[in-house]
Amino acid sequence: MRLSGKLNRKQIKAIEYYCRFLFSKQLLPYIDISVKFKSFKNSQNGEIAIDDYNSKGQPRSFVLFVNSADSPKEKLITLAHELVHARQYAYGELHEYNNVWRGREYDVDKIYYDELPWEVEAESLGQELYYSFDGE
Repeated sequence: MRLSGKLNRKQIKAIEYYCRFLFSKQLLPYIDISVKFKSFKNSQNGEIAIDDYNSKGQPRSFVLFVNSADSPKEKLITLAHELVHARQYAYGELHEYNNVWRGREYDVDKIYYDELPWEVEAESLGQELYYSFDGE
């Protein structure tokens, strides 16, 4: 994994820890993560963007945007959450534009954001990763 961004030591350790659980040993060397801290106008904690693809068109490079106004704890939770999305994209579970999750298309206008299956997974697994890391 290649990691870039203005990160402190604990954030780097957390990202490395999260990625060891989210990506296989075979895939991890091909994953690029860039973290950028920014101010969000709403109460949003973060978001992810696919930055690049491999020669087969599979997402491998990601930019994670994290709310710069959040507490250190919330930043670590957000990093875990967004890295779950990176895994979802990298393994083809979630498609970038057409709201297809594990082969099924979802009408995002008819489902609450927090109830979208990829958000449910990112929220629960992200929390689990954060609390297992925080306990180290």
